[in-house]
Amino acid sequence: MSDPHLKHETLSVRQLVDEYRAGHIVVPEFQREYVWKRSRAPQLIDSLYRGFPVSSLLLWQSEEETRPRRRDPRPVRSAVMSWLIDGQQRVITLARTMSGDEGIDVVYHAEQDVFKLSNAATRNDSAWVRISDLWDDERYREMRRNLDGSKAADRREKRFELVRRILDYEVPLVRMIDHSFRDAVTAFKRINTLGMKLRKQDIESAELASRHSGFIADEVAPFLHKLRNDGYDRLNIMHLFRACAFVAKPDGRNRTPLHELERAEVMAAWNQTKRATEQAINLVRSELGLINMEILWSGALLVPVIALCAITPPKSRDAAAIGAWLALAALLHRYSVSSETTLDQDLRACRAADPIGALLTNLRGSRSNLVAEPRDFTGSLSDRGGLLALYIACRHRGILDFFTGGKVLLQTRVDRHHILPRAQFAESTRTSADNVANIAFIAEDVNKSIGQSGPEVYLKKIKASVLASQCVPADSALWTIDTAEDFWEARRDLLVESFNEYIRASLPGRRGLSA
Repeated sequence: MSDPHLKHETLSVRQLVDEYRAGHIVVPEFQREYVWKRSRAPQLIDSLYRGFPVSSLLLWQSEEETRPRRRDPRPVRSAVMSWLIDGQQRVITLARTMSGDEGIDVVYHAEQDVFKLSNAATRNDSAWVRISDLWDDERYREMRRNLDGSKAADRREKRFELVRRILDYEVPLVRMIDHSFRDAVTAFKRINTLGMKLRKQDIESAELASRHSGFIADEVAPFLHKLRNDGYDRLNIMHLFRACAFVAKPDGRNRTPLHELERAEVMAAWNQTKRATEQAINLVRSELGLINMEILWSGALLVPVIALCAITPPKSRDAAAIGAWLALAALLHRYSVSSETTLDQDLRACRAADPIGALLTNLRGSRSNLVAEPRDFTGSLSDRGGLLALYIACRHRGILDFFTGGKVLLQTRVDRHHILPRAQFAESTRTSADNVANIAFIAEDVNKSIGQSGPEVYLKKIKASVLASQCVPADSALWTIDTAEDFWEARRDLLVESFNEYIRASLPGRRGLSA
C-alpha cells in the first residue's frame, strides 16, 4: 500500500453514471439516504447544459473493508472501485435522469430552451422531449429520422445536440488514495459541516459506521425499509438511534451515543429496540386506530412510545395513557422546534417513577391545562397536529364513513373530504375551505358521488348518527356556504368536547385535564 495521497481528475457525466451503475463507484453505508427533492434534477441538468461549474466529487479508494448501502448497485471488487464520500445526491440524480425512472423524468422544450420534470401536461405535448430519450443513442437516432428537415426542425436538432453534450461535461473529482476508513468518515463530516450542514443523524451514522462496520447496512437499513413499506415513513434513522441509545442505557442521566458502546451492547439494545418499535406501532394502531403515518406528523412522537414499550412489560403498560400522551403531544406540536432538546427532556421523563406524569409535566410548558381548545382546529390542512386531533375526536364518537356508513378504522388509506365542498366557494374565498374544521374522514373517495349539490342538500341525505360520529353540527341552518364560518365555529366546539372526553377517559385522575 502506498502512502495516503490525493489524486485530482475529471470524469464525464457519461463515465460517472456508467461507473456508478457498474458498481465501480459505490455509496458507503455511513452516507445519508438520497434526500434531494425531485425539483432539483432539472436545475442540475440546466447548470450542466449551460456549462456552469459544479463542485467536485470526493471518492475514497482503499483496500480496507467497507460496507455499501444495500439498495445501491452491487459493488464490483476491483482495483478501480471507489467509495463515494461526497456527491451522492448529484450522482444518483444523474443516473436516475439518464434512465428516467424512480420519479426523476426530466424533459426539455427546445423552443423555450428550458428543463422541467415531466407531468401530465408535458406528456400530452410533443414539444417536450424526455432527457432519457435524448441521451439514449438508439432512441435519439430514431428521433432525428423523424425530423422533417425544416428550419424549425434544424433549430430543434441543434438544441438537442447541446443537451447531449451534457454527457461530455467533465465533472471534477478528488480521490483519497489509501487513506484509512476513519479518515474518509472525517472528510465526509468536515466537508458537510463546513459547507451544506449535515443533519445530526448523518454525523451519528458516520460515527457508528466507523466504529461498527456493517451494523447500518445489515441491521438498520433493512428495518427502516420495512417500516417504510408498512407506512411508517416518518420514522428515520435518528429516531431509531435515539430509542436504541435509551434502551442501551435506560438508567443513564445523559444519552450515550451508540458509537461509544461496544458492538455487543449495540446489538443487544438494537434487537430490543426493534421489538419495542413493533410494539409501539401496534399500540398506535389499537389505541388511535392509525395503521400508518398519513396524519401522524412526526416520527419523533413515537420515540418516547418506543422507549416506554422497551422498559415496561406489556401487562403493566398503560397503553391508553401512552396513546393519550401522544395525542396531546401531537396537538401541541411537541417536536416542531428544537426536537433534539425536546426528545432529551422526554426520554429523561421516561426514566421517572411515573413516566406518563413526567411526560405530561413536560407538555405543560406549552399549555398549563392539557386540553384542546377551539383554536387547535383553526389551522390549514398542513397542520397535521390539528388533523390528528380531528381524527381522534371523531374516532371517540365512533367515526363512520359519510356515504357508506361503515367504520373508518385501520384503513390503509383514510381520505379527507371537504364537508362544505371547496368548489362551491367563490374563487376569492375558496382557500378558506381548506381548514381542519371543514374536513371529514372517509374510507374511500366518494367526492364524485356528491355531484354539484350543495351541502344543505347532500348533508340531509346522511344519517344523523353518521354526522354525529364526525362531530358535524346537527343544526341544518348552518349547512350552507353562506354560513360557513358559523358552521366551522360550531364544529370546533364539538371537536373540542369529544377530544377532551377522550383525554380525560384515557388519563383518569390526572390534574389539568379539564377545561
